[in-house]
Amino acid sequence: MRSNKPVNMDIDQLRGWASIMDKAMIGSLVATVLAVSALGITTFLSFRYSGAVRAHEQAALERYQGLESQAAQQEREASAAREKLATLEREIASAQGRTAMLEQEVAAAREQAATLAQQADRARERAAAFEQAAREATERAARAPRESAAAPETARAPLFDAAEIRRRLADLGKLVRDATTRAPEAVPGRSPATESASASPPSMAPPPPPPSPFVASLQRYAGTKAALFLLGQISDAPAIGATISADLGQAGWLPETWTWGGVAGIFGVVVLVRDGSDPATHEAAAALVDALGAAGFSASKGEWPANWGRFRGTLNGPQTPSPTDAAIRIVVGEKARKAS
Repeated sequence: MRSNKPVNMDIDQLRGWASIMDKAMIGSLVATVLAVSALGITTFLSFRYSGAVRAHEQAALERYQGLESQAAQQEREASAAREKLATLEREIASAQGRTAMLEQEVAAAREQAATLAQQADRARERAAAFEQAAREATERAARAPRESAAAPETARAPLFDAAEIRRRLADLGKLVRDATTRAPEAVPGRSPATESASASPPSMAPPPPPPSPFVASLQRYAGTKAALFLLGQISDAPAIGATISADLGQAGWLPETWTWGGVAGIFGVVVLVRDGSDPATHEAAAALVDALGAAGFSASKGEWPANWGRFRGTLNGPQTPSPTDAAIRIVVGEKARKAS
């Protein structure tokens, strides 16, 4: 067993322990300095890494925001392209309708040309028959003096005298000119020889038919300018506009037609009057509404909601006159005709 008695240490032992403690203190100081240095370096690197991470996150956020704004811009452009495509499709449909109408008009013109050609052929045949009859009458007129000189005095008088023959030749020449210029129809049951023998003057042309009630009610406002706006997406708008324009032209009005694209939601035939127009213009517009209603259209009078020179959508039509010149506008929309 160890003794609890104090151990006496000499000065050399104390110096040894003191040097050991000094070395331990120096070691601990070096370790502390190294630990503090490592902590500073770690903190510095942590700050650098945090800054780099924040910069990377900010760059990623900016790229995401840029992509989001670009996507929104592309979406707006796609929406505008879709609207433009819809407008182009409506214009194409309107152009196809106009093309169909033009084809029908060309077919009708061809049929009329064929009819006129047949009438011209019949007129040429009739003119040839008239010329043959004229030559025969001329030959008979040339033989008449010789036959009358050879006949005895008691013989009967000749069938034709010179004045009668000249009159008949003049009538035949007039008939030939009328046949070649006006191409009249051949009368059934009557041969060219019978017509040349009778040599009756051509009958007078039949009187023109009376105007329709629509035309008659608007003739007192002749000279009024009107602008027809036909909605492009309405299939029967071109035919209705052509009918109204033709009737207004017969009544003496001055209509012009435009196709109105990019606009919808208008029903019936709406008659609009520019603000500040004279009472005669308002009276003409009211008479037009009444005439359209009597003709079977769903007509009404309205007010232009904005400046007369401004309008939405696009107008396809003549450049002159301008669509804003006329004080009366006739807009043909959906369900323009009354339901039967």
